[in-house]
Amino acid sequence: MSLFVNKERKIRVDGAVEGGVLYETLTVMKDSSPILRDMAFSLDRNSLYVMSDYQVVQVPVESCEQYGTCAECLSAGDPHCGWCVLYNMCSRKDRCLRAEESFRFATDIDRCVKVIAHPDSIAVSAHSVPLLLEVNNVPDLSAGITCSFGQQAQAEGHVNGNRVMCLSPAGKEVPQISEGQDWAGVELRLNSNETGQMVASTEVKFYNCSTHQM
Repeated sequence: MSLFVNKERKIRVDGAVEGGVLYETLTVMKDSSPILRDMAFSLDRNSLYVMSDYQVVQVPVESCEQYGTCAECLSAGDPHCGWCVLYNMCSRKDRCLRAEESFRFATDIDRCVKVIAHPDSIAVSAHSVPLLLEVNNVPDLSAGITCSFGQQAQAEGHVNGNRVMCLSPAGKEVPQISEGQDWAGVELRLNSNETGQMVASTEVKFYNCSTHQM
């Protein structure tokens, strides 16, 4: 880390990369006092004590929780952070339950969960249509998955390895399409029964071709 005026710069050193990589800048002092070079880690090494001539501030080594998605978390470049898949959160590895198990803790953006729905569009006149979702980069889902279509419907998914079968909404739970529009997009969320958190989501389109009939 390098410090200047009242800001703290966090720098990651990657092997042969000369000078390191800047990945975050924080304002740590309320005034414009220069930050002194004398710093000290807390006993648990989770934070750093930063000083000026007038203040001492305790600064967390990481702020993983500021990132809301896997892509944001893993593109930030913070070496302390990774994506805790079944808890849908950016965190340190030691704060992610069972992080040592395959695909439960991602540190590479290519390991973010990806979902492909077959089909990805449904007629509003069709009810309870089986949707097959291919879910990549996920841990064991045998504890179960709940499928949630926006605010309209929720149903148990059928899990087979990395594939989940969900039924589209039935009856009055089918989403309404605004007047003058021929389709509406609905977020389909896959929620882990183990943690109660969203594992992944994708958009499913509901269309109404009758709007084009003469």
